[in-house]
Amino acid sequence: MKKRILHVSIVLVCLVLLTIFIINRDPPINNYISITSSKENIDTGKITTKIMVYDIKTKTTEEVFQFEYSAQYPLGYYDSKSKSVYYTKRINKGENIGDNIFVFDLKTSQERQLTNDLFAVNYIISDGDKVFFVGRPNGSQVLKLGVIDLKTNSISYWGDENTNVEAIAIDRKQKKIIASAYSESERVYNVTHQDGPVGQDNMKMPTHTVYEIDYSFENTNKLFEEALWIRAVMVHDSDVYALCDRKYNNSAVPSTLYRYNRNDKIIYTSEWDTYRLQVGDAGFSSDGQHIFSISLVDNQRGIYDFDLITGEVYPIMIQKTGFINNIQVVNFK
Repeated sequence: MKKRILHVSIVLVCLVLLTIFIINRDPPINNYISITSSKENIDTGKITTKIMVYDIKTKTTEEVFQFEYSAQYPLGYYDSKSKSVYYTKRINKGENIGDNIFVFDLKTSQERQLTNDLFAVNYIISDGDKVFFVGRPNGSQVLKLGVIDLKTNSISYWGDENTNVEAIAIDRKQKKIIASAYSESERVYNVTHQDGPVGQDNMKMPTHTVYEIDYSFENTNKLFEEALWIRAVMVHDSDVYALCDRKYNNSAVPSTLYRYNRNDKIIYTSEWDTYRLQVGDAGFSSDGQHIFSISLVDNQRGIYDFDLITGEVYPIMIQKTGFINNIQVVNFK
């Protein structure tokens, strides 16, 4: 019996060492889609969330991590350079109750808790030693843009208690964050002061502003604003894109696509007249010729490749079982 236990132990150690060797050996993927998906085990009733990576060049998908579903809304992000995964788990410690951000180092198999006072998290995007997120701290009434400095473990926030952050994107080349935000007090006022036919949604959309913010949060540049729901922002080269709607979740009306050129400071608008993109999850390919997003195409929810040159839409992953929670398109080069 002792020999058998020793043999099994040696095999397990060898497998762990082999896994670590493979992870350290493989070069990082520069252009990929980080995918977070959840699925319930019918036998146990437990829900497991897994983080996958879709290599845009090879068109292959690989699972890199699994964790137990405990958050209100499980969120995940894979960083191929550091070979780390970031994800949300629910904590319940005294007054700190809510979803918080954790990181798991795939090279060392070490987990670390990065936040402890958040109630909800909507975005996680890392770049080097910075982890940007949108979350609602306990005691706050708004979703804030925050950054975690992995070197110092410090957390900083952008904005004030009246600024609600709707969507963000990262410009890695310029070291900028693109954010859509609006006034919470204006939203509340518009909800309670509606004019128009009774029984209809007559709410006027609060003014959404798109900002360009440096990584240090020290410099903010207002790009443009509209009394529209700017529900998603994207960036490619000098252009900032925004998907805008007049009403919340009105899929019957096509979104308006704003393109703001940061060089000439001119706004170009067009109608996004193809399949609707899910809130906040769209992103460009590195060459700007494709947009990847979660969408509903022919009644099939999944991740799709929108070819901007041919106008064709190609499926990457169809949601047959479980639920695709979120994606992030990552371009390091």
